[in-house]
Amino acid sequence: MGNISFVILNYKAYEEAIACAESVLVTQAWEDIKIVIVDNGSKNGSAEQLQEHFNDEPRVHVIAADENLGFAKGNNLGIRYAREQFDPDFIVAANSDILFEEEICERLAGIYDGRPYAILGGDIVDATRTQHFNPVARERRYTLNYMRKQVFVSWAKSVMFRLIKVFHLKGAVAGHYGVSVQDGGMGEGEEGKKAATREVDGKAVAADNRVEEEMEGVLLHGCCLVFSRDFFAEFEGFWEGTFLYAEEEILYYLAMKKGLRVLYSPKVTCMHKEAVTTNTLYRDFCDAKIFYFSNITKSYRRFLRLMKEWE
Repeated sequence: MGNISFVILNYKAYEEAIACAESVLVTQAWEDIKIVIVDNGSKNGSAEQLQEHFNDEPRVHVIAADENLGFAKGNNLGIRYAREQFDPDFIVAANSDILFEEEICERLAGIYDGRPYAILGGDIVDATRTQHFNPVARERRYTLNYMRKQVFVSWAKSVMFRLIKVFHLKGAVAGHYGVSVQDGGMGEGEEGKKAATREVDGKAVAADNRVEEEMEGVLLHGCCLVFSRDFFAEFEGFWEGTFLYAEEEILYYLAMKKGLRVLYSPKVTCMHKEAVTTNTLYRDFCDAKIFYFSNITKSYRRFLRLMKEWE
């Protein structure tokens, strides 16, 4: 095996991107690694800070988009650069709030030798190391009716949080959503923090236990994904019809349509700090929820159109 490239997407959180890249440099013993940091139109000095920090590190390449391209297009900018410049055997696409704490490169190659995969996701743990994000769902059956329901539910929630904000009802819902109200604003409450969940047989269960065995055909969390040459034989990268959210769901749907192997392996690990960019942009609880549900509604509507084309 040859080069393994890491693509890190940054938006207005360059300190996180630096920490992510540094964690790769410190932990990975693979001789031929490259890191591509994409500054996604931050316009807050992030690109300059990243370039200055890694000026003397030849393994790190910083590229800057002129505007915020969103998750899919931003990642694809880095993926195209890595493929054109380094021709990697594997590309690890990671959010800037990911930290690598163990060597994974040799494991990526070893897992592929045993079960050639197109997309791989590992054991992603939160900062408390009590919640495990993968696999998100052991099986997800996407139908047109299922996606229509997702569009309606996410739209309804975006409307609900707008009404909560307009009518100053944040205090009434704070406890349910795990936040506290302080000086009219909202911050995360330790006692109310929601546990992560995963889906098993169509039902949500607590994600407080590690899945110990490798599993195929599972929905993976999008904060850290590994792509092999098998994936790029069929696709150029993420589907670019969305701006933010649902990218991993669309990726899973398309991979299943093409019969590609999507694999979860506990041998690959990393830590996910969670929602650093969104928390930086939106300190108000309702603003963050409105942002999320508005964008995911748009993504689900585009996903629904995509499904109609593939059905």
